[in-house]
Amino acid sequence: MKLRLGLAALVLLLTLAGSSSAFSAALNVAVSADPDTFDPTKTVAAATVEIAFNIYEGLVKAAPDGSLVGALATDWDVSPDQKTYTFTLRDAFFHNGAKVTAEDVVNALNRARDAEVSARWNDFALVEAVEGEGSTVVVRLSQPNAAFLYTLAEVNAAIYPKGAEGLAAKPIGTGPYKLAEWRPNQYVRLERFNEYWGEKAPYYDEVVFRIIPDEYSAVLNLLSGNVDLIPRMEASVYHQVANDSRIKVVAGPMNLVQILAINNQRPPFNDVRVRKALAMAVNREEIMFGAAWGFAQPLYSGLSPAMPAFFNGKLQEVNPYDPALARELLREAGVSNLKLTLTLPSDYPLHVQTGEIAAQQWEAIGIDVDIQLVEWGTWLEKVYAQRDYDVSIVGLAGRLDPHAILVRYTSGNSRNFFNFSSPEFDQLIEQGLVLQGSERVAVYHLAQEILAREVAGVFVMDPEQLAAMRGEIQGWEHYPIYVVDAARLYE
Repeated sequence: MKLRLGLAALVLLLTLAGSSSAFSAALNVAVSADPDTFDPTKTVAAATVEIAFNIYEGLVKAAPDGSLVGALATDWDVSPDQKTYTFTLRDAFFHNGAKVTAEDVVNALNRARDAEVSARWNDFALVEAVEGEGSTVVVRLSQPNAAFLYTLAEVNAAIYPKGAEGLAAKPIGTGPYKLAEWRPNQYVRLERFNEYWGEKAPYYDEVVFRIIPDEYSAVLNLLSGNVDLIPRMEASVYHQVANDSRIKVVAGPMNLVQILAINNQRPPFNDVRVRKALAMAVNREEIMFGAAWGFAQPLYSGLSPAMPAFFNGKLQEVNPYDPALARELLREAGVSNLKLTLTLPSDYPLHVQTGEIAAQQWEAIGIDVDIQLVEWGTWLEKVYAQRDYDVSIVGLAGRLDPHAILVRYTSGNSRNFFNFSSPEFDQLIEQGLVLQGSERVAVYHLAQEILAREVAGVFVMDPEQLAAMRGEIQGWEHYPIYVVDAARLYE
């Protein structure tokens, strides 16, 4: 196996500016990756959402149990035909002191659905019109959309002042914290927003998200007091804190789909037999214990078991672990001496370790694997945006509704970096928007089966989220989406 280092090596960060203790007004949080941009219309990275949850708000937002609660909207009404949503705005202020108006909401939502502006305009394609007057905002859809309210809880539907410029580096939201300073690849420092509309002010004056890509460095900083919280501690370093009475670890479902992404349009991976061979050579149990120390559930579906109402748990036998059959499939496809490049995001140790183990398993069936480590920004540009790769790996962050997760596999979706295409799948995803109850569940079950049968990628596992923190910190809640809700924390 050949190993190439990407643009930069991981850096050991032991001497971080500032520290905290039980007597400090600051909370220091270790995260593994820098935001890509704080412009809600441009961001595609979970690392941004994790922090931006504290800065921006939409009309509605997620609660820890996955339900929706009002944010900038106090309440809302849906018409009988499920095509008109009427929201009542609360009195709230932006971080620049301006009052939130219906005009701001109309502008932000119109920009979110503009294909010339927004990276995820597809999510708002059914929006026909957005109108506002006084404290009322009305959104009209071209057809019913069962997932629409959940879409409004995404960062891409965040509200910001009309005419605001430079949001990429200087976000202006309404959340409980405002951006004070951002030093790329070092830290993002937030300050409490004293004009926040919530009934209770956040406990911490400041929250500093420190960018520490290396999991061992993050733990050492936690043990030394330079960091107070690691929201997503790697399972491989759990043993370093397990017996430390100063530290507590809170485990919970992550609602994440780790996938070995395959470029479905690049030969020979455009042959489903080759993709199936890759899938059947992967031993998930070995990967789970080798990369996640057993803190995970195996996945054979594009949804996580953390979404039990829609999860299809009957797909284990579609691509079972069978290296002998994997070799036979390669022979049937006329592929011999297969060589592939496996691009791994160096900022995420779990994905790197998973990729390295998968590479060994593929080499066991005669595939020559060249591992390429790249920084997260390079991964986003090369793999996600340009789709220039053979095989890669990523964790697809959980969402509140299955549509937001599965729609990324539709043929024309801007987030379909797998280049997967299935007319039958596309049709099912469209149907899922207009159906309700058990009919909607059945459609999404079949959609998951198609992803497995056609091998859009190799679904590996849903790792547990291990939040490690100083024992004094209270209020931690696991969300089904990729966020850190700093306003809930206190001592």
